Amino acid sequence: MDRHDITRSDQSYEAALSSIQQPTLVVAIDSNILYPPIEQQELANLIPNAELAWLSSSHGHDAFLIEMDALNHLVVQFRQEKRLQSSSPKVNAATTG
Repeated sequence: MDRHDITRSDQSYEAALSSIQQPTLVVAIDSNILYPPIEQQELANLIPNAELAWLSSSHGHDAFLIEMDALNHLVVQFRQEKRLQSSSPKVNAATTG
């Protein structure tokens, strides 16, 4: 797992996450004790363009495998929202009002 350590360079964990510019969906599973929801909330807070979504399940960490339809719905909804945002006309503050 060390190859996936985002802090192995001189960059801190917070700095590495804050450098992510891509819209990001962070999914917290309310019953996950392996990766507790508070950790997902932290990720969503530190990644500038992140949104936090909740997957409610009694299956803990395995919910992402078992609740595939619910997870798929969250991902599809997130992508559709981002697609709508990117296709809507940009309002230039200098030309309004």
